[in-house]
Amino acid sequence: MDFRPDPGLDAFRQEVRHFLKECLPADLRVTPTFSRSKPEAVSRWQKILHARGWGAPYWAAKHGGTGWTMQQILVFDEECVAAGAPTLDGMMHKLLGPLLNAFATSEQKAEHLPAFFKGERLWCQGFSEPGSGSDLASLRTRAELKHDEKGDHYVVNGQKIWTSHGHESDWIFLLVRTDTSARKQAGISFLLVDMTTPGITVRPIRSIDDAHHLNETFFDNVRVPVANRIGEEGAGWAITKFLLNNEHATTADLPMLKHYLRQLHALADTPLMGGGRLRERPEFAVKLARLEAEVNAVGMFVQRVAALEMAHDPQAHPMGSMLKVRATELQQRITEAHVEALGDYGAVAYPHPAEAAAATCGELTLQGLARGLANEMFFRRASTIYGGTSEVQRSIVAKLLFGL
Repeated sequence: MDFRPDPGLDAFRQEVRHFLKECLPADLRVTPTFSRSKPEAVSRWQKILHARGWGAPYWAAKHGGTGWTMQQILVFDEECVAAGAPTLDGMMHKLLGPLLNAFATSEQKAEHLPAFFKGERLWCQGFSEPGSGSDLASLRTRAELKHDEKGDHYVVNGQKIWTSHGHESDWIFLLVRTDTSARKQAGISFLLVDMTTPGITVRPIRSIDDAHHLNETFFDNVRVPVANRIGEEGAGWAITKFLLNNEHATTADLPMLKHYLRQLHALADTPLMGGGRLRERPEFAVKLARLEAEVNAVGMFVQRVAALEMAHDPQAHPMGSMLKVRATELQQRITEAHVEALGDYGAVAYPHPAEAAAATCGELTLQGLARGLANEMFFRRASTIYGGTSEVQRSIVAKLLFGL
C-alpha cells in the first residue's frame, strides 16, 4: 500500500483549520478526552457541521456524507481534537449509521437519519449483558412477538450493562433474543428502541476513572414496534458482525493517540524540580521515540485496514482485530507514560476538566499539564476489554489468518 500523503492534503488541512477557527464557538472548545461531550455540546456541534455540509464526515456521498478519503477523515479528526472541538455521537457516525445505510428500510432511514443530521437524536448501544462477557451470542434479553389492536410489537425483558452514555441518549440499538430454540447466533434480532419508552430504567455505574459514562439498563415489559427491527427476525447476528468490523477502527482512536503524544511531548519539555527537562534524560528520550514510532505505525495500520474494508477484502476482519489489539495496548502504555512522567506529582488526583467546576481544591502544581491524565490512564484500562477483549481478537487472528 502507498502511504505517501495526498498532494492535496495540506490544502484540505488548511480548509479544516480555517473552518474550526471561524465556526467553532469558544464556549464549545474543550480539553480532548475519552468521553463523549455533554449532549447539548454534541448537538450544537452536529448542527454546525451539518450547516457546513460536513454532517456525516465518515460516510459516502451517496448516503449524504462528505465522501472524503480515509486520509481526509484522519486529518479532519486530528484537527478537531487539536482544536478542542466537542466529540461527535460516535455510536451513530461510525457504528449505527453505516449499518442503517446498509440494512435499514427507506421508512427507517426517513425516521432516524434526518434527526441525526440535525443533532436532535443521540444514541447508545445495548449489547453487553451481565454474565455474557465476550460471548456476545449468549445474550439473554428476550423479545417476544405479540399481536394486538395497536399492531405487531415485541415485548422486551432483560438487562444490559456497560451502556455508555445511556443516561444521556435518546435511543438505543439493541440486540435481543427472539428465538430460544435456534442455535444461539441464529436466534438474535436487532431493534431500535426509544429510551423514553415505559419500562426502561437506567442506573449509573461510577467507574475507576471517577466519571459517570457507564450504566446498567433494565427492560421490564418494554413495548417495541416490529417496524423498529432492522433486517429480518433472527438476522441480528449477521448484521452485528457488520457493525463490529467498523468498531475495530473506531476503538483504535488514532486522533486521541496523537493528542496523548502531544501531551507527552509537553511533559518532556517541562522543567524538573532539580533542574533540566525530562527530554534530556536518555531513558525517557528513548521511551518517547518508541511511543512516537508506534503511534505513526498505528496511523498507517488504520489506513491499511480502511483500504481493505473499502475493497471488501476478507483480510479486513483479522487485520481489524490486529489493529484493535495494537492500538488499545498502546493507549494503555502511553497514558501510563503520562503519569510516570509526572514523577511524584503523578500520585495527585488532578481533577479532570469535565469535573473542574465541581472541584473544591485550589490550584495544584503542574495542574495545567496534569489535569485529567490520571483519569485517562484509568479509563484506558478498559480499552483492551470493550469492543472485544484482546484475547478474543487474538483468537480471531489465529483462526482466520493461520487456520487454527
